[in-house]
Amino acid sequence: MLKRLVLLFFSITVFSLTHQSSADITIKELIFSNDKPFHLKLLDTLPNEAKIQYGPEEAENTIIEFMDYFCGYCKKIHPELINIVNERDDVRLVFLQFPIISESSKIISKFVIAANFQNKGFDLHHSIFSMSGSITQKKLDDAIRKTGINKTQLNIDIGRPDIDQMIQLSSFLAGGAGARGTPAIFINEEFIGGYIPKQQIINLLK
Repeated sequence: MLKRLVLLFFSITVFSLTHQSSADITIKELIFSNDKPFHLKLLDTLPNEAKIQYGPEEAENTIIEFMDYFCGYCKKIHPELINIVNERDDVRLVFLQFPIISESSKIISKFVIAANFQNKGFDLHHSIFSMSGSITQKKLDDAIRKTGINKTQLNIDIGRPDIDQMIQLSSFLAGGAGARGTPAIFINEEFIGGYIPKQQIINLLK
């Protein structure tokens, strides 16, 4: 536990020093405050552009998934998570970047966060996980076009240094929370490393 807290301390401190609009939560609040559950405090450490959200902001239940776009189980669980939100009005999903499989994982993560600056992050995220077969450049270009993203602006935003910092921070948070692979999921306060079937997720909701 101490190692995790040190890691979280380091990652948030680095981000706060290098990102102008740093997180609204302090280190002390994250580690010692009991004003809200730990998984929600994790979200407070990240700027909005780093979070791919689907579902109502004030939902009673929050599911957080640390994921990688080249993770087969992340792709498997994606439609199940979307279905849960579509079937209920008390659940929100928050997808966070944890690109650990390959360098290509990080590149796709940068595309999605850059799209979030155009309020198209979820659209591109969903399109990528809805692709049949493997991710290719042609499929990615088609997804960008179909979601109505301004590609010129996207290419500019991909070069923003704060996008790299957001990915670094969410990856640090994943490791600090206990993730050793993807998917890694918070279902409210319950942390689960690995894939979990839809019905088991529903059983853990309020």
